[in-house]
Amino acid sequence: MTEHNRKELMHKTGELYKQFIENQDEERAAKLAAVMKKAVDGEVYIAFTGHYSAGKSSLLNCLLMENILPTSPIPTSANLVVIRNGEKRVRLHTTDGACAELEGAYQKDKVQQYCKDGEQIESVEIFDRYTEIDSGVAYIDTPGIDSTDDAHFLSAASILHQADALFYVVHYNHVHSEENVKFLRSIKESIQNVYFIVNQIDRHDEAETHFGDYKAQVEEMLCNEGISKESLYFTSVTELNHPFNQIGVLREELRRIEQQTKSNLQALTEQKVRNLLKEHTEILLKDETDGPTFAEQLGTQTDLVQSLRDQLDEAAKQATEAENRMQEEINRILKNANLTPFDMRELAAAFLESREPSFKTGFFFSKAKTAQERDRRRNAFFSDVKKRTEAEADWHIIDTFHKLAKSFDVHTAKSEKLIQAFRTPLEIDIIERAVKQGAALSSEYVLQYTKDLAELIRKEAKRKAADIIKELTAMVKERVSKDLQTINGRLIQESEKLSHLQEQARLENNAREKADCMWAIWEEKSVYPMHIDTDWFKTKKKIVAAPKQKRSQDRQTQQSMQKPEIKMEQELPLQDQIKRFHILSDLLGEYSMLSKQTSAFRERIKRLEERKFTLALFGGFSSGKSSFANALVGERVLPSSPTPTTATINKITKPTNGNINKTADVVFKTEDDITAEILQLTGIKEEPAGRSFTEKWEKAVKKSQLPEEHIKLISNFLLAYEKVQQYIQEQKKLTIPLSELKPYVAEETTACAVKEVTVYYTCPLTEKGITIVDTPGASSMNKRHTELAFQYIKDADAFFYMTYYQHSFSKGDRSFLRKLGLVKESLSMDKMFFVINAADLAKDKTELETVTDYVSAELVKEGIQEPQLFTVSSKEELLGKPESFYNQFPKVRKHLDRFIEVDVKKASAAQLSSEADKLCETVFQLYQSQHQSREEKEAQKQRLMLSFERTAAEIEKRRNSETIIEKVKKDTKEQLYHITQRLSFFANDLLKSAFHPGLQNGDWKKNVGKAMTTALHEYQFEYVQEIKTLDVRMSGFIERHIAEEWLESFQKTLNEDGYFSIYAGHQHSNGIQLKEVEPELDERAFEQEQKEIKSPKQFFEQKGKAAFIEAVRMKLTKITEVWVKNEEESLISHYTDHLRRLQEDMAEKAMEQIKDQKDTYLGGYGEGEHAKEIEKAYQACISWQRSDHTIKM
Repeated sequence: MTEHNRKELMHKTGELYKQFIENQDEERAAKLAAVMKKAVDGEVYIAFTGHYSAGKSSLLNCLLMENILPTSPIPTSANLVVIRNGEKRVRLHTTDGACAELEGAYQKDKVQQYCKDGEQIESVEIFDRYTEIDSGVAYIDTPGIDSTDDAHFLSAASILHQADALFYVVHYNHVHSEENVKFLRSIKESIQNVYFIVNQIDRHDEAETHFGDYKAQVEEMLCNEGISKESLYFTSVTELNHPFNQIGVLREELRRIEQQTKSNLQALTEQKVRNLLKEHTEILLKDETDGPTFAEQLGTQTDLVQSLRDQLDEAAKQATEAENRMQEEINRILKNANLTPFDMRELAAAFLESREPSFKTGFFFSKAKTAQERDRRRNAFFSDVKKRTEAEADWHIIDTFHKLAKSFDVHTAKSEKLIQAFRTPLEIDIIERAVKQGAALSSEYVLQYTKDLAELIRKEAKRKAADIIKELTAMVKERVSKDLQTINGRLIQESEKLSHLQEQARLENNAREKADCMWAIWEEKSVYPMHIDTDWFKTKKKIVAAPKQKRSQDRQTQQSMQKPEIKMEQELPLQDQIKRFHILSDLLGEYSMLSKQTSAFRERIKRLEERKFTLALFGGFSSGKSSFANALVGERVLPSSPTPTTATINKITKPTNGNINKTADVVFKTEDDITAEILQLTGIKEEPAGRSFTEKWEKAVKKSQLPEEHIKLISNFLLAYEKVQQYIQEQKKLTIPLSELKPYVAEETTACAVKEVTVYYTCPLTEKGITIVDTPGASSMNKRHTELAFQYIKDADAFFYMTYYQHSFSKGDRSFLRKLGLVKESLSMDKMFFVINAADLAKDKTELETVTDYVSAELVKEGIQEPQLFTVSSKEELLGKPESFYNQFPKVRKHLDRFIEVDVKKASAAQLSSEADKLCETVFQLYQSQHQSREEKEAQKQRLMLSFERTAAEIEKRRNSETIIEKVKKDTKEQLYHITQRLSFFANDLLKSAFHPGLQNGDWKKNVGKAMTTALHEYQFEYVQEIKTLDVRMSGFIERHIAEEWLESFQKTLNEDGYFSIYAGHQHSNGIQLKEVEPELDERAFEQEQKEIKSPKQFFEQKGKAAFIEAVRMKLTKITEVWVKNEEESLISHYTDHLRRLQEDMAEKAMEQIKDQKDTYLGGYGEGEHAKEIEKAYQACISWQRSDHTIKM
């Protein structure tokens, strides 16, 4: 950069800096200053970022050929570390804005400790005469972008806008993490030179997958994100001679980048300034609106306000206009009504004639007949008048009133009743009142008479209609009054909006002028002041002494949290105990009076011997679950790969029912299963139409504007469907040899259609009745995977949670582990085991202890107290290598054996031992009765019957007990309340991370919408997991109650009596499934909150984010309260019904057992053959009890 160019750029950016500050955009102003300082110093920034524990620091140390940065398999870099060539010194930038400098020689371990101190130190600059870094080049190490510490992520993001080249480093086993794709998409518009480094390829195992295939998968993923394969590197810092290690090629590329960037520094700087200016002006112009401009909105709003004013004027006139209109309409109807038509005149004439004094009828009794005829004519005429008035006037008036009431918006039940009752009030004297006294009867008078009568009728009709007009007008006035209030209120509101828009339009215009001005400055189209300070970008920091380093208490604290190692005892002689139980059952089984009890005893022994056990494996993707399962059985049975493999539930079990060793049964999903899965994973609302499964989803892909990942997902299902269509449609099971298994469990284009795979394999573990279940990743958002995961937490006899040594506690682990923390105490025994896999990566014991302490502490944070934690190397175990300080596989096996053989079987074995003793006690009592007198035997019988009655009554009491029912109701309500509280906290954290500054890259409104969709989906998923967790906890509580109530408390009562005992066995909730939980969450409910997000500036810099998060959180909490209320009754009914069934089942078993025992006692009180049997049985029991049969626990 020439001096002239430098000064010109300084002046232009200085003026832009000033404008940024005036526009209150401190964030971009600070970034601009940093960019210009870098440019003036002539430095090239090469940044290294990526996953935590991917080996970024180790890679930098290797590239620089010096141990500069702290390295560890757990997150270490807590701040930015900038490495430069120069005089030996260290500069510390503190979080409070000060600066400290360590000049000359310094202790590396002390500096490395500062690099870990993110609380006090914001960034560390290390200078030395490094041979591998040119002068003017800075290497930057950042914390992991997927760190669970938000401060680490912000620290990583803060420097990236300055980078001239970015090297994104990932662990060999975590290339396909979703976080990689998200980050690359968010950064690719800001940084031109992005490189992708797959580190630690020494973990590659050619036996698992060919390196060429693995490389092709990585290249395909990067190609989809616009990164060429020339920007991809594979490295290892532990095996420099690894055949695929490109560390040397990477060094050459770094040299090239350094030189090329130096020569192109001005262009790169200008591009960075242009990006910042673009961001700033976009924020400036988006600051007040997102959509139509304020000027455009202003015209619409002005029209709206004028319209409201017009409505106000119109409404004020409505009552008067309504009254006038009704009067006009009634007058019009009555005027046009032909009330006395021509054919009525004959009746009128007859009536008038009858009023004449000379009117007479008949010769005999003429007076009476005349009066009768006059009445007939009078009534006939009046009846016709009424009928014609109703037809010609009333009906039309009623219809008109109906129409007018509707048009005036007062058509109510009240108005309907009023209108419908309208009738012109006519009395018979009206026809008399229309007669003119003294008028001579003639055709002309008849005509005049009917006209006069019609006018009288009209007057009556108008009088009656006036009453209704008055009522309806009052209704209109009432309605108008309300309308006026509404319109006036809205007018005030919209007028305020208009004033606001006028102001905003003014500001918008100013903003446009400012933006145009800044672009003119940048593009040299305007004159700007040349007197700007050329050092404007330099920040003066307060010089302070180096902060005191915090004394690390982590090690001490973590050690205190770690559970002391359990000393493994020698194998317990449980099999010997089972043999002795068989001996007793054989000794007593030959005696008829004991046949029922000994038969039941023998059945329980058999059940203990043949009991099957389930061992489930959980963990994040690529944590090594499949490899661990293979190591447990001693052979590569399940396919394992550095890319995520387990997309199905895979079981390894002993061959039974004619199944052949080393074969597998594959069960496929149904078309409905696949459809439901696609709808759930893509968020498509409705199943598309089509004649076939293939046709409808092919149409969906073509017609819908789906994201690329959703198109790929549907395409995979279609490919799988094409391959195994017959098995899906006919639901046929496919049996294959293990050599053909891989596509069905590891290749997504086939495995996505697989529901479950059962591998039949004979080995010491499966011979013990243990089935291993390898599950998909714990963080899977697939509904079916979640259902199965929680079912296995509930039903599995034991489970292992796997983490990876160099990526031991990622964000994906947290949610699932939190649920394990909630259910741990509700389980009848601690059946959780935690494993750090790939521990062969440990450099030494100290590093291994650091990792185990870290994982243990993180587990405690999630509520898992005293975790049973092991470190293993599945890889070395499969290779047959001996136990080492890092590979505790032999210890895992011993723990597992102890857990299954002792802890799990202990309760059943102890109960059998107790039952054996009780069986002997029964024989002893019967023996004693043989030596009693008749009176003593009778008394014994009475005591027996009294005991039986007491015991039966106690059973009935426990059968119908409501105490525990009420406890279940109370606990369910409490747990639901706590779920609502936890979800409120979860929503807060979720929204904070979902709405991050990276959303500003690209279409702001679209990105906000996507973030909301994702956040709401995750919230729903968390709610479902919470309900599933509640189910596990409540099921555990119920099982524990049954055990306490029947196996402990009741048995203790029976022991005091001495006659009876019960055997309950293990009461498990298997098969008791909770109904599917499907909370409804409509995104449209949050449209108003999203509208409040005016612009990135308002959101991130003017406390808009905090207000938005709080508003959404509160709405989500209210929605959750509705969910919980709807769920409460169903859950309580589910658990109380389940509990009652268990109590009923226990009571039935107990009654059956004590009846058998009573019959045995009563039968043994006899003499003869029974007496001989009792004598022999007594001797057998004495002999058996003298032998050592105590179970050693």
